[in-house]
This record gives sequence, structure tokens and C-alpha cells, in this order.
Amino acid sequence: MRKEMLMKKRNMLLALLLLLLVLLVGCGQEAKEESAPDAETYAFTDSAGRTVMIPKQIDHIAPSGGLAQMALFAIAPDRLVGVSGQWKDTVLPFVGDRYRDLPVLGQFYGMKNFNKEAVLSVNPQIIIDVGEKKSTIVEDMDQIQESLGIPVIFIEARLDNTDEAYRTLGKILGREAEGNAIADYCQKTYARSAALAEKMKDKPRVLYLGGPLGNMAVAHGSFHAQVLDLLADNVAVVPSPAEGAMTQVSMEQVLTWNPDVLILGVESEPDLTMLPWREMRAVQEKRILRVPAKPYDWMGRPPSVNRFMGLSWLAARLYPQESGVNLHEEMKMYYHLFYHYDLSDAECDALLAQDHVVP
Repeated sequence: MRKEMLMKKRNMLLALLLLLLVLLVGCGQEAKEESAPDAETYAFTDSAGRTVMIPKQIDHIAPSGGLAQMALFAIAPDRLVGVSGQWKDTVLPFVGDRYRDLPVLGQFYGMKNFNKEAVLSVNPQIIIDVGEKKSTIVEDMDQIQESLGIPVIFIEARLDNTDEAYRTLGKILGREAEGNAIADYCQKTYARSAALAEKMKDKPRVLYLGGPLGNMAVAHGSFHAQVLDLLADNVAVVPSPAEGAMTQVSMEQVLTWNPDVLILGVESEPDLTMLPWREMRAVQEKRILRVPAKPYDWMGRPPSVNRFMGLSWLAARLYPQESGVNLHEEMKMYYHLFYHYDLSDAECDALLAQDHVVP
């Protein structure tokens, strides 16, 4: 009898141990399943100093706006799930049919028409903002992230650190070779431009005007003026530059500045044969340039990666001997890296055909 009781106790103990083992294994599996999502993300600190959990494998990206779209198109066009706005006719030949019909998501800055419903409908893993570090950048990025429940990061891209931006993008997107190639180009182009700017002590006084009437100036010190401010003496010094790309100015102010070189936007068609334009030194000496703008304005409207083509173009036009820039070579390299498009010499000539204006 005693022996039977011992056997029963031992069997009960074994059963309890077995049950405990099963429970422990189950809990361990549950813990493993709960931690699996964490294993697919990691903590990333963006250029605004925000720490955001982002996916290790990123295949679906929504750009925050036009500047981000242009920067991301160079390194990962196949991962964009939407665009900030409809492609313009000047852009389509360079981006190809594959991306023609991507959904329009709007943009957080600029037109401020960011469409949250449209963004959620394309199910991005992440929203990436690339460009100017605005004073409200932390609050802006946090607001988008909290309202959509999608990771949002900011990568700063000034002229002097766009190379760093692409090395960062290359790492987080798993495209380091592509990112480094673009970064090396940006670093080389900027370094060459900065060295030229340092060398040229007596820079020409330059005014860049846009708008149909030519009464909108790219103001000195603005984010949009970084190319001009580096390579020339930008005479458009105004007390309070407008928030956008250009600041409206009077004709009296333009004549007061009286630049050595006048740069016109592609949309500007002032009658330079009429007063008061013909009184301007740049007009009298026929030193007038028009910014090439296919697919985007090379001088920075919008102020994204297109500015690197602007650095080479402006250096070649202001300092043809000193710059050592071969525009055809620079254009072919730039369009290949940023638009995945191989320009012919004839296409290079066509893009440059109207960059000198004869009054």
C-alpha cells in the first residue's frame, strides 16, 4: 500500500513537472513572438536629434515633399510608393514611364497639402524628409509621426553636407554602394566649387530674378541662394527674405543693385530693350544668363540635389577659364546619378541652348 502511494506521488510530481515545463516553453514562445517585431527594427537618430524606431529592411517609402522626392529618386526610385505632386512635362522624359503613375501624396512643406489618407492607402513603412533643417523640424516630424503612426525621419541636406545625407540614406536603405557613389560626386563637386570661390577674390556682383515680370529675387542668405552665395556676390540683400523661394522687389531696387551679371529664371520674360532694364549694367554689357530647368531649375528651385548641377553650370559660366569645368561631362555624370538617365552630347547642347540671353 505504501509502495502504491509513493508511486502515485511520484507520478503526480512528474505530471506537475511536465505541466510546468510546457507552460515555460509556451511563455518562452510567446515572449519570442512578441519580441520578433522589435528584432525587425532598430533605433535611428535623425538629423533633428530625434530617435525613431525604423525597419531594418525598407522597401516602401513615402517622401515628405518635393525636395525629399528628388533626393530619394536618385538612390531608391523603385521604393517610392508615391510622389509629392504630378510630374511636370519637363520632368517626365527623364524619370521614365515606370514612375509616371505613382499616387500623389502631397507635401508637408511648401504647398502644405500633405494628404494623410492618401499616404495611409499606399502603406509606407517610413516617411523620409530630406532638405532644410527648419526651426520647427522636431515638432513637424513628431506631428506627422503621431498622426499617422508611421516612422518619420529627417535627413538634413545643405550644399556642404549632402554627401553625408547620401551616406546615411545608403546605410538605412541597404544601398551603400549607390549612396557612396552619389556622396562622392556631391563631395567632389562642392569641394571644387568652394575652392574656386575661395580663389576668386573679386567675384562678380550677380542678381538672380524670377517670376514672369522678373520682379522676384533670390535673396542673399536664403536656403535657395546657397549656390549663388557661394560662387558670386549676391547683391539681393533684403531685410526680411520671404519664406518661399523668392522675395518680391521693386524695379527701383533692382536698378539700385545694378548687377554685373543678371540671371533670369526660365519663366522670366522681361523686355530688356525697354526702360528701365536697358539702363542696367548687366544688360548693357550683355552679361545675362538664363537658368536651365530640365527636369528642374539647376540653381535651386526647389533647393534640392539639382543645385549640384547648378554649381557646375554657374562656375563654368562665371569663371570659364578658372573653373576647369567641362559642362558636358558634368551633365552626363549628374543626370546618370540622379535621374538614371544617360544624356547624349546633342541633349547636352539642347539643355544649354538658351542659357545665354541676348537683349
